[in-house]
Amino acid sequence: MPYKAHSTPGDGGRNMEAAPTRFAVDSNVIVNLFSGDVAKADRAEALVAGGNSKPVISTQVMNEVTLVMSQKMGLSWRGIERILDDVEVLCEVVPLALDVHKEARRVAAHYGFRFYDSCIVAFALLADCEVPYSEDMHHGQVIFDQLTVINPFS
Repeated sequence: MPYKAHSTPGDGGRNMEAAPTRFAVDSNVIVNLFSGDVAKADRAEALVAGGNSKPVISTQVMNEVTLVMSQKMGLSWRGIERILDDVEVLCEVVPLALDVHKEARRVAAHYGFRFYDSCIVAFALLADCEVPYSEDMHHGQVIFDQLTVINPFS
């Protein structure tokens, strides 16, 4: 997989001074590494492979990436496996547990997020991340005074 990061995590390549020390990425960040959109691929690459710390992802993210790559992108299982092997090297992959599910219910009830987005937020909270990077949530939204959602593609 070609990685040619031009910046480090922080804001998708615009201001690298404010890079968080621990951050989560949603499946759309991983999927955009392989998109035909060069700008999005470069920003995703800067987040995933360009910094001093690895992004933290849950097994939910791995599952969502697998689904998109098999159903929407039409990749072979062998190709998906190679990509996910690379993702495992580039990211800290953490399994989901019941505490994430319970926290996700609290997040969904409080913020009105879709449940799977709430799982990403709950995971980031419980993994002591400062930022969840996601294309699917409101850029700049502060969650329980602990996290600030950043859309790296906006």
